[in-house]
Amino acid sequence: MANVGYKRVSTTDQNTDRQLVDIQLDKVFEEYCSASTIDRPVWRQTVDYLRQGDKLYIHSLDRVCRSGAGDAVAIVEQLTSKQVAVEFVKEGLSFSSEMTATQKGMLGILASVAQMERELIKERQREGLEQAKLKGKKLGRPSKATPEEVKQLRETLSIAETAKQLGISPATVNRLQRASST
Repeated sequence: MANVGYKRVSTTDQNTDRQLVDIQLDKVFEEYCSASTIDRPVWRQTVDYLRQGDKLYIHSLDRVCRSGAGDAVAIVEQLTSKQVAVEFVKEGLSFSSEMTATQKGMLGILASVAQMERELIKERQREGLEQAKLKGKKLGRPSKATPEEVKQLRETLSIAETAKQLGISPATVNRLQRASST
């Protein structure tokens, strides 16, 4: 019997330090990708690793599933059918055998809230981008070159040579060249 931890963050810029603090774990799986789907490589490794009698600790429901109540219930049912106990630490939910109707309902509600939270984040992000565009802010990475630089270099260099010199693609050279002629 092993105590196994699953930690997940969305990007490599983030860290998992705050997850599963003070829980004695025999094995820890860490993943750096979105929980918008349950089809994630480290999650699959975690499930494959677990054996009868093990207990899986997950910091919170949103660490493993933001894709809806159905996925959350399916995850717990899959693991408990292998006789693996599951604990969502933050929510204080533990499952060690077949779920009761009440447990399924609570899990479904919490998973739905996690999915709603994800949708709200996306909605706010879209609204913020729209507002920035309306204010005339340039979005995306700043260009490595200006239309003026491209125009000057194109007087003596080919598109490919200009692109190489500026460290940009030929398509970007063409785009900046068009911008400088308008």
